[in-house]
Amino acid sequence: MESFQDSGRPNIFRLSVWRFGGTMTNMSVPIPMNDLDKAIMAMQRSPAAQPDLCRRLREGNLYLLVPFHPEVANEKMNYREGDPMPFAKVQTDRGVVVTVYSSEARALEGLKKAKVKPRTFMPAEMRALDVLAMLGKLELSMTVNKGCATGSITLPPKTLRVLADGSAFGPQHDDSEGEQLTLNRINPADYPTNLLVPVFEFLRQHKQFRAAWIFTRIMAGQPSPVHRPYYLLAFMEPRDSALFNDLCMVAHAARGKHEVNTSLTESNRPEVIASLFRQAQPFYVAADYQQPATLPA
Repeated sequence: MESFQDSGRPNIFRLSVWRFGGTMTNMSVPIPMNDLDKAIMAMQRSPAAQPDLCRRLREGNLYLLVPFHPEVANEKMNYREGDPMPFAKVQTDRGVVVTVYSSEARALEGLKKAKVKPRTFMPAEMRALDVLAMLGKLELSMTVNKGCATGSITLPPKTLRVLADGSAFGPQHDDSEGEQLTLNRINPADYPTNLLVPVFEFLRQHKQFRAAWIFTRIMAGQPSPVHRPYYLLAFMEPRDSALFNDLCMVAHAARGKHEVNTSLTESNRPEVIASLFRQAQPFYVAADYQQPATLPA
């Protein structure tokens, strides 16, 4: 199967080749769960699954729906930008989206759920990274496993692009860097639970996270924001930039209407961590972590 290559010519690029599947089959037999199916279901339960979902979306192949043509079944084809879009699209409350599936069986399940007549569409297999790059470049949103028992997820074009090029997993920068911030303690009764519950769940899954704090933040000279801004501070030992990026992804997915910045502690020196414990009670502390006993003078 060919891989995605930008041809360098305006508005034209080569996509991977498709292998076309068959028509409707007996769907009474349970469909085996693949890793992407499991990640989608986990995401329905908690945004803590966001990093794993993003990685699974980039693996292997995905399946789009194209008009049924028996003469091209099990053949290979190319699609170039600028050609008429052959992929099935649906109108949703979020606008027009392209329907994509985690397997051929899920595509057929989705067709059956939507009561689509036989020989209307057929699954077309494409490398996952190429699907993400193609739809992102064409400014099209993608819904995965629409109508399937796994539940579904919808991703906008910008997300598809950063997943395709891998920048979603790159270093995260706090956009408040360089600004004068005033951090205020929060009464635990006022914690933003929709944010902290999935963040707490993610932290406890990774032993590198030793403690974490949440503050409100106020920028000097700036008017009060519409949505309350939060500053999430994590203590990691040892530090792991890839894992910290995953934490940022979880916080972003769980933030709702909140504004959230995420950062690591200034350093891991005992006096720095002890000072943080003295300033505010963390909302998370690893079960096996003993906070520094020595406080700064």
